[in-house]
Amino acid sequence: MFDSRRDYRVLVAEHALKLLENIVGRRGIPIVVDWRRVERLVKDAFSALKKAKYSFMPPSMLASSEEVEKLRSIAEELARMLVSKERLAGVKLDAKTRLALAETRYALRVLYGLPYRLRLGDDNNPLYAVDIECVEVLSVSKIPKAENLYVTRARGLLGYTIVTNILDVKRGELRAAAILPPREFYGEISEAMYCSKPLSPEKCSPGRRPQPSLIDIGAVEGAVYSIVGKQ
Repeated sequence: MFDSRRDYRVLVAEHALKLLENIVGRRGIPIVVDWRRVERLVKDAFSALKKAKYSFMPPSMLASSEEVEKLRSIAEELARMLVSKERLAGVKLDAKTRLALAETRYALRVLYGLPYRLRLGDDNNPLYAVDIECVEVLSVSKIPKAENLYVTRARGLLGYTIVTNILDVKRGELRAAAILPPREFYGEISEAMYCSKPLSPEKCSPGRRPQPSLIDIGAVEGAVYSIVGKQ
């Protein structure tokens, strides 16, 4: 029997949902929306995730379960309600709002992509807990007030801002990046972490998940443990 209570993918989804609940509870995005409906959807998502967590199904089976499909559907509806271009038109993007939006997009991505990550393998591998994709580094600039910190723009499945202490990161490189809970560094919101050395185009296509052998597994494991603890 698989212990789905301890699966890192489920635990990261649980963390993301709590992050979303906090944003919704404090109305962290200044938009006109039916917040009661949003709160009910978040509550329904918790219920579905709890059932998935205590299902004791192997991940490959859990991926196609009613509970996980419901999470995916809820994430889609919440995305339309909270972060669509139409909904955000005219919203004042101060620092708090930008972080709340980044956290909301991250949380909804985690919930929506849970079936894909569950299908990565039936072993409880922290490497499966987060989305990892190849990105192209589009720009690199030094953060003036920070020692050895750089803000980079990267393109993969989506566009990302990534704050890094990698001194030799260069524009045009292809690297693996793990999508993590957003963090603010000196006014810059970092949405991911580079987790590989520069990769060749033959091995790294933007938007695709790289082979595990190309990824800095220790760095990703450390990031996952910092989110949910070591199980």
